[in-house]
Parts: sequence; structure tokens; C-alpha cells
Amino acid sequence: MPDPAIPGARRGAYSRRVAEDICTRLADGHSLRAICADPAMPHRATVFRWLRDNAGFRTLYATAREAAADTLAEEIITIADRATGRDDVPAIKLRMEARMWVATRLRPPVDRREGGSTIAITITTDDAEL
Repeated sequence: MPDPAIPGARRGAYSRRVAEDICTRLADGHSLRAICADPAMPHRATVFRWLRDNAGFRTLYATAREAAADTLAEEIITIADRATGRDDVPAIKLRMEARMWVATRLRPPVDRREGGSTIAITITTDDAEL
């Protein structure tokens, strides 16, 4: 195996710098699978071991996953704003729903008693004329 760009990344030793890079990429909307496909990054199993063994990394990771949900929400708005006609509606709906599905799993549940709210988006062919 070629030498990784970040020393120790593929060997599995915890590195705060690598952990922060992983979390930055997660927050930007990249999947853990895509991040770990980079030869300079640790294997997914290593990341999961870090999560199990390192409370600081668990906190950083959880924050990054929440930020990823916000990134997906911003993408949903961009996708919706780019809709140009009725023919786009099925593809736009699919792209938006896929992102909403992932985003709901990245955000922890909100206790409704604490003032949380739910947002639902429904797109119909009539909306394409707007």
C-alpha cells in the first residue's frame, strides 16, 4: 500500500487533525464512505473504533452530523429554487426527498415540549407553474 498523505491515517492511530478533517467533510455533506475511500483517511472500521473509544471524537462527530443535516437542508432549497417547469417535478421531488430522508436521520429527535417543530414539503405538478 502506498504511503498515506497523512502519517498514521491508514494504520489506525487516533489523530485529532484527521478526526477534524473527517468531521469537516461530514459537515460539508460528504458521506463517511466517500471520506474513507480517500487513501489519506482511515478505514471506516477505524473511525467506528475511534467513535467507540474517544468521547471527544464522538462529540465532534455528532456535531458534524448535525451540520450535515443543515447542509442537506440548504441543498433542498437550492434544488427547489432551480425548478423551471413541470417536467422537472418528479426528478426534483426525488432529489429533495432523498436529502430529507438522510437529514432526518442525521438530526437527533426534538422534544416537542421544548418548542420543536416539524416541516413537511409537498410538491405537486401544479407547483411547477410557480
